[in-house]
Amino acid sequence: MPKFPEENDFLSLFECEPTLLDTTSKDLPFYYNETKYRFSNGEEDFIVKLSPSYGEVKIQVTQRISNRLISILDLKRVKKFEITADKKECASILLTVINEDSQQSIEIDFKPYFKQIFKEKLTQ
Repeated sequence: MPKFPEENDFLSLFECEPTLLDTTSKDLPFYYNETKYRFSNGEEDFIVKLSPSYGEVKIQVTQRISNRLISILDLKRVKKFEITADKKECASILLTVINEDSQQSIEIDFKPYFKQIFKEKLTQ
């Protein structure tokens, strides 16, 4: 079962309210819904789509001034989503994907500027 932070942790990290895929059921827990967060750090605009129960994370980054696409990260098997920094001037996460023979770590900074570091290590 994928490990994701609680809903309030995401509200603090992204500093915005999410758009929910399923708005008909008030009793549907955050973990089983799909949420989309739209926010900016002043330089880049972000769209983060989360489906915690499926381990799906999609992050799209565009340059604010030109609307030029910088990055799309579309992961289907995130085992662990960690918030590594959540401050007014610094926000970052660490995503972990575990495959049969490798482990992938993706470090992402949202503030002050976007940065993405992808590492893979063999486990066998």
